[in-house]
Amino acid sequence: MLSDLERDALAELGNIGIGRASTALGRMLGGLVTLSVPTVDMVPPDTVAGLLDRALTPPLVGISETLGGLFAGCALLVFPQAGSIALVRAALPPEIPAEEVPELEDEVLSELGNVVLNSALALVANLLGEPVDTGLPAVFRGNAAEVLRGCAGTAPTAEGAAVLFHIDLRTSLPGGEGVVVGGRVVLLLDAGSAGALQATLGRYIGRLVA
Repeated sequence: MLSDLERDALAELGNIGIGRASTALGRMLGGLVTLSVPTVDMVPPDTVAGLLDRALTPPLVGISETLGGLFAGCALLVFPQAGSIALVRAALPPEIPAEEVPELEDEVLSELGNVVLNSALALVANLLGEPVDTGLPAVFRGNAAEVLRGCAGTAPTAEGAAVLFHIDLRTSLPGGEGVVVGGRVVLLLDAGSAGALQATLGRYIGRLVA
């Protein structure tokens, strides 16, 4: 669905956006955070559940936000549940007792997802010269199909497109062990937005090579 040049441009934009999110997340966690984007794919939305189930160990946790503007649809930051627990523990002050962590988990994950998605998407949209609006974060758990249904409000169909950024998150926090989590940022776009994104990428590439 994307040419090699478009895929490379989208991966580079993802790297820039996720780099900004790394800085914001590091400030939130009080340590060094590295988020990398090894690859990016654009696929039919109804194939995403299978791809996530093969790539990530269930159960999964996803933090989603509704999108408007350039990326009309929804955005999802998804990790294995085991990795999300490590992130929550890293985000909380060390004096918080372990037994209190579960009741704080959704609140912390919502903030983590909000920081990553808003920071990355706002910068990418700015570089593309298009607006993007985001809604409030929501947390969903289960297998990939359940998490995607929570994000989209219904089971994804073949219409539109899904953009998958494969990410690796590493943290180095004072007095704590490094946390390494592999996950995905998923953009579920309607058909109009998928076409608009591809056209916008073409204009962005044209500006770079002009």
